[in-house]
Amino acid sequence: MTSHLTLYGPTVSSFTRICAIVAAEAGLTWEIIPTGSGSKEMAEHHPFMRSPAAYIDDLHFYESPAICSYLDRAHNQSALHPTAPEGQARMWQWINVASHYVFPITEERLVMPRVVAPLMGRTPDEKLIADALPVVRYHLNVVEARLQEVAFLAGAAYSLADSFMYPVIEATCAAPEGVAMVAEMPALKAWFDALGQRPAMQETAWPDITQMA
Repeated sequence: MTSHLTLYGPTVSSFTRICAIVAAEAGLTWEIIPTGSGSKEMAEHHPFMRSPAAYIDDLHFYESPAICSYLDRAHNQSALHPTAPEGQARMWQWINVASHYVFPITEERLVMPRVVAPLMGRTPDEKLIADALPVVRYHLNVVEARLQEVAFLAGAAYSLADSFMYPVIEATCAAPEGVAMVAEMPALKAWFDALGQRPAMQETAWPDITQMA
């Protein structure tokens, strides 16, 4: 019987999508049950009410790195895990950079105020955005510097690290300021454009990236 992944989390969510990308890379079927972070419904699947949570192979996981590592190891012959110790360390390093540094600044201080606020009928906080832009640029430049050295974040081959970073950069590009910054960073732009052609990215694409609410 073919395994099927069920994800609980917001439909338009970077971390829900990351798990779907890794499932698609493994050739798994997958579905998202729309569930809001912080909701009573989410508490049934994640003790801290964060998203996503996953069910597969009669197992229950939460936290995206755990979900993705299991999917790749159990269903994709560890294809997205580098074999060398340094590559594995670099992969986890850049997963953490995407999750704990690039995502919070771009999501909370650019995408939310620039893209999501107007969708909710609110006026963008222009001062918040203006103050954040140099910090956003710094974070993106760190990624740019890495991609000037190597083809992919963990080294020579695509890995889980790229699966984590790609949706974060795509969400950043929902804001015009994000698009402009990425366009000025040739290594990041080339990486982003190339990854966008992967079937897993296209299969999991958000219907409209401006629907970040």
